[in-house]
Amino acid sequence: MCIFDKIFGRHVKKQTSGHTNEKKTLPTFDEFPNLSTTDRMGVIMAVGDSGKSDYFPFLKYAILNDADPNVKFAALKRIHLFKDNAEVVPMLTEIKNNGGRQKFEPYFSMALSRLGIITMKEFEDTINNAK
Repeated sequence: MCIFDKIFGRHVKKQTSGHTNEKKTLPTFDEFPNLSTTDRMGVIMAVGDSGKSDYFPFLKYAILNDADPNVKFAALKRIHLFKDNAEVVPMLTEIKNNGGRQKFEPYFSMALSRLGIITMKEFEDTINNAK
């Protein structure tokens, strides 16, 4: 990234998109874990909203490995846009079956519902029982 992009990259993006945490260029997958929490969240929102299969590894990493729960939530909120990826349903089903979903609620159940892994009734029961 050139110095001009470092200095002006976010400013230009703010004017065009309204998001304060987006960068002009996306990091590589190897660079992603080293970004700040705010920047990781911005990347997840940008690539997640695109639904492009090339960006699935970012969401997978965020859901399975990111230390910040808000980054995980941002990924879970958008994972349904990657429903055509063969890894999505097995990944979420494994988390569901291993009991790891409680710490990700309500976003986890929302993702399961949007992907058809659970019914709307099951989603509502999960949300109502969590209160």
